[in-house]
Amino acid sequence: MGCGASKAAVANDPLLLDGKGSGQKSGNGPSSNVFGLLSLTRGLTADGAITVGGSENSAGGMYGFDGKFGLAGGENGASGTGGAGVGKFGVGGGGKNGSSSIQPINSESSVKVVTVVRPLMDHEKGCEDIVKILPPGKIELPKKQNGSGTEDKYPFEFDRVVRVTSPEVSKELYAALVLPVVERFCQGFNATVLAYGQTGSGKTYTMGTSCNSKDVLAPDPTGVVPRSLKVLFSYIQIASQTYDIILKAQYVEIYNENVLDLLSTETSGKNGTSKLDIRERPDGDVYVEGACEINVKSREEVARILDQGNTKRSTAAHKMNSESSRSHAIVTLTMEQRAKISSAQKIPADLRFLLSKLNLVDLAGSERVKDTGASGDRFSEGVSINKGLMELGNVINALTEGKKRSHVPYRNSKLTRLLQDSLGGNSETLFVACVSPADKNHEQTLNTLRYASRARAIRNNLRLNNKLSPEEELEYLRTLVQQLQSENDQLKTRLAKTGL
Repeated sequence: MGCGASKAAVANDPLLLDGKGSGQKSGNGPSSNVFGLLSLTRGLTADGAITVGGSENSAGGMYGFDGKFGLAGGENGASGTGGAGVGKFGVGGGGKNGSSSIQPINSESSVKVVTVVRPLMDHEKGCEDIVKILPPGKIELPKKQNGSGTEDKYPFEFDRVVRVTSPEVSKELYAALVLPVVERFCQGFNATVLAYGQTGSGKTYTMGTSCNSKDVLAPDPTGVVPRSLKVLFSYIQIASQTYDIILKAQYVEIYNENVLDLLSTETSGKNGTSKLDIRERPDGDVYVEGACEINVKSREEVARILDQGNTKRSTAAHKMNSESSRSHAIVTLTMEQRAKISSAQKIPADLRFLLSKLNLVDLAGSERVKDTGASGDRFSEGVSINKGLMELGNVINALTEGKKRSHVPYRNSKLTRLLQDSLGGNSETLFVACVSPADKNHEQTLNTLRYASRARAIRNNLRLNNKLSPEEELEYLRTLVQQLQSENDQLKTRLAKTGL
């Protein structure tokens, strides 16, 4: 499905379904403009379950990450109800006689964690598969042979544990856990999907950051990044009826503790091989100063950008991976949505401007020299990778200390600095732990599961990014008043012609 697909095609696309609610409509009366991801990604009809200003008696729509998210009802329609998981939401309400429940959205959200177990690889022939999965969210490792300690097994519990045996399993995993994060991004919240694990555990495959243009544009793409792009542009296609939308893409890597711009066209200088600086805006937003941000209007344009970036990304071979990532890579999409003047009257004031950021993070894998056989530059890269991951672990530990926490060491590495919002900040975050089932990787797999278990205890402070600057808000309201005055003058002219 390309970017020009019809509403029906979007609604019936099997990639976007979760098997719930197909064919449902909201309210008791017909709906008006479609707004929101539920109608695009949950297999509902083109009328949608989220509407902006439905007709008389139409109730507010329902949307859920863990519950229901009501945007607006019609003249006598009630607003939608709040839901569990990220707080109770009631954004917008009925029209003339409808109930209203506009509230600022500012709530706590835990980091979600999914563990992905890949199949045994060719270089693991002769190894035993030691991972035991107890669906939907439990996983166990046995005690390591000749290991110390009293434990006879190591049990863990996450939001989901999946053994990836086919593309269908990957698709179901995406619909269940990644899709809600992308939906958050489209609603105006910051969001992050982050893949962690030992080298060769399948992180880059899971994220899809190494996909070429053909893979990204496939009718049924694989990987978090390609699938998210398909969902995102399906959303933009419909939401553009209500919003003016600007989408920007950025692609950077952290290599040997230097932040490099993978989209720079320069071959030297600050935007080429030299390091970029990380800055913080007055509102707390952390960004890479000088990194290219490219306006994109289609999946094709993003695919070309990913191709360009992947030709520059640092990779190399070692004993455990023929194409090992030697850097942490971050694809960042920033979306600005401004309600069209013609639609502003139908949209609650809190939803007329939305600015959100989506980080798609492919971390380099943790390494042990005795396993990788690395030397020279590969050894130095491994040391840098492990240092960044160690600092990430220190941040996770600090965030899960509860009331004892006094300082979170975000500034100790470039990686943790860039992920400051994603871990403990303003973001809906999904942590994907990728593991090998081979017995020879027992220690590395156990370390990954322990790492992920701590990450699951992190609580983020999620808030809707809907604030214009005072100057922008004044200009927007001035334009809106002019539009309403023009419509009023036209109505007076028509009434005068009819003699009323």
